[in-house]
Amino acid sequence: MHDSGSWLRYLRYALPGLPLAALMLPFYIYVPLWLSEHGNYGYTLVGALFFIARISDVLTDLPVGAWIDRKGCGAPWWLSSWFLLAVSALVLFLLPHPWPAWALLLVLVLLMLGWTGINVPWLALPVSLARNNGERLAYNSAREAMLLFGTLVAMLLPGILSPDALRWMLMPMLGFLLFTALLQGRHKGVTSSHTATSIWPLIKEPRVLSLALPWCINMLANAIPGTILVLFMREVLVAEDAVPAALLVYFLSGLIGVPFWYALARRIGSLTAWRLGLCLSALLFGFAALLGEGDLYWFIAICVGTGLMLGADQALPSAMQTGLAQSLASNGGNKDMGARLFALWSMLSKGAMGIAVGVAYLWLGSQTSMENVPPAWAISSAYVLAPVLLKMVVFFMLGQSSLAWLAKEWEHEETAA
Repeated sequence: MHDSGSWLRYLRYALPGLPLAALMLPFYIYVPLWLSEHGNYGYTLVGALFFIARISDVLTDLPVGAWIDRKGCGAPWWLSSWFLLAVSALVLFLLPHPWPAWALLLVLVLLMLGWTGINVPWLALPVSLARNNGERLAYNSAREAMLLFGTLVAMLLPGILSPDALRWMLMPMLGFLLFTALLQGRHKGVTSSHTATSIWPLIKEPRVLSLALPWCINMLANAIPGTILVLFMREVLVAEDAVPAALLVYFLSGLIGVPFWYALARRIGSLTAWRLGLCLSALLFGFAALLGEGDLYWFIAICVGTGLMLGADQALPSAMQTGLAQSLASNGGNKDMGARLFALWSMLSKGAMGIAVGVAYLWLGSQTSMENVPPAWAISSAYVLAPVLLKMVVFFMLGQSSLAWLAKEWEHEETAA
């Protein structure tokens, strides 16, 4: 059981998820399509620029993680990272477009750098905060629940505020992000001159590699539909006006499902629960390939089902990653690699998102018709079939003997408790 003090700690840790999700949802879902069509950049240029920006973003994760491991982070770090994110976001969302390609790329790179500066140390905090498997699940579930709640806020605000008022909501949301980041306080580093910035010590660890590969593929499977959801609903379902409703249903279902997956993972283990969620998610989402014009309500039903699986896809792998970082620190003496390890997860996540945007928009651009719109079959193949196949690949990867250590560590910890 958790007392009130424990829940307050989980809440304080999770709070940055609300503004981060509320700010990033438009960036990942709406901005690429808006820049392509209304910003007059075109699908191909936007896909290429987001891909390049993501690649450059990936290269900053490991140096940031190494710095946090060595020096720690406090108010100056949170403030400088927030400043980069805030200025870049204000410029991107408030200034008129189009810009020269290099200017758009520069703003995207700086925005992602600020995001990294906040996200990597925040993700790594449960390594030092959690004391057992139950607390790992609690910290990571609280974070993912708050991220989902922030996503719901981002979904609801457009229906409440006018477009002009919505644009100016960016500043108070950025202010709240700064406040919640500063609440995390100062966390000391190891102060070791031997803290490496190379990724190879992480990759050479078999347990890291065995978890990193399925994590990366699963993130790719999750990112692809998000990048082209609006296009799918507009061209395939002919229901673009229902995009906010579909997203609201999906993320609300995800928020509702988090406590269930938390409880299930405590009973059967995180690995088994994650595999179950993957299988159910792929099965339900596969039905979207059969949909067309007039099938909106069936799509909403699919959003409910796949949304309920979201907790398994987000909180459970994060708890595994926290446990792995703690295990490496206690068993191998690698006390200076917690933030670097989460920098690796962040690198893989961002790389997957960059690949999703780049490949999806390059694919759609190559199939664009004379009317400047990709055909429905091309949109559906990217939106539905690719993610389903990737999730089934992850399901089978998680069943490999190389990941047996996850189940063994969970059983050992539960017995010790």
